Amino acid sequence: MANRRCQRWLRPHRSIGFTVVELLVTISIVSLLVAITSPAIQCARESARRIECKSNLKQLALACVGHHDVHGHFPTGGWGWYWVGDADRGFGKDQPGGWIFNLLPYVEEYPLYDGTTDGDPYVLTRQQRLGAMTIVQTPLRIINCPSRRANTAYPMSNNSGGANGFFNAITPPTAGRSDYAINSGHVYNEWPQQELGRGPRSYQEADYWTTNSFWGGEQPAVTKRVPGSFAMTGIAFERSQVALRQVSDGLSHTYLLGERNISQAEYLTGFDSGDNETWCTGFNNDNYRKTARLVGGELVEASPAPDSAQGLEEHHGRFGSAHPAAWSVAFCDGSVREMSYDIDWRVHRDLGNRLDGNQPVAVDLSAAGH
Repeated sequence: MANRRCQRWLRPHRSIGFTVVELLVTISIVSLLVAITSPAIQCARESARRIECKSNLKQLALACVGHHDVHGHFPTGGWGWYWVGDADRGFGKDQPGGWIFNLLPYVEEYPLYDGTTDGDPYVLTRQQRLGAMTIVQTPLRIINCPSRRANTAYPMSNNSGGANGFFNAITPPTAGRSDYAINSGHVYNEWPQQELGRGPRSYQEADYWTTNSFWGGEQPAVTKRVPGSFAMTGIAFERSQVALRQVSDGLSHTYLLGERNISQAEYLTGFDSGDNETWCTGFNNDNYRKTARLVGGELVEASPAPDSAQGLEEHHGRFGSAHPAAWSVAFCDGSVREMSYDIDWRVHRDLGNRLDGNQPVAVDLSAAGH
């Protein structure tokens, strides 16, 4: 009996843990499962981001419709790249701010919009300039593509308009950005001449420009050299007041606003020439995009492109996206569609022109099960 107890005591103890070999095998299996499922997880995340992006465009399109219902036209394009919004100057040709500023009351951003008012459309108080600076610095989630970058302020690299930068705001070192642009037509998304692109230097000078037809849209040298076409064919541009009845090609055949191309390497720097200011400026390539280019008197391609594309001519004029598979655009009827980067450049050109008489069919990739 004693021998049996001794044998039991001497019996080797069996560990209930893993051996080194078992642990390595387990780690290998887990790593393999992660490698297999990671692409699917990333794909699901990107799909969710694309849905959020399309939701933003839908809300902006509905805001444009709401603006039209109240004012009789789509949001105006403002003045130039050294001007931001001023709530004292209404929603028409006298408003220096761009299309997104004019939509603030229609996306429930009333306090931000009202921060620029002092009650006098010709006086710029320091308090009003500070309010405008707050707007410039404020990032808006509704204009942020979650696939591209975080919704925060980024460096300003072009702020030398007046003594303090913008003509009607104290200019901060950082600014909010938009990942979306409105359709300015098939030719221009800002004026090629520096003096026209920046706009007048004061409200008084703006009156002088109006009296003497100095605005870019009133310069024959700018607008009359387009072959066989009226130059300003989009929905918003300098001092625009485009009504539904002026979209003669049909609301479902004309771009309203969409995602824009930005150089992937410059997302955070502010050095992209089409992404170096802020979302609330007037007519300027930061917030306006076109569907063709005028080169040597001829219209040539300005196809949409993913941000990863390199060596593009006038990339700062193109629509595009951070999404690798497709880009999204809202049409004037309020619908939002995913579009191919391989769209024929002539079809793309005509979808940006509201009155050329062409009604090309835009294939919605999301509807096609892409």
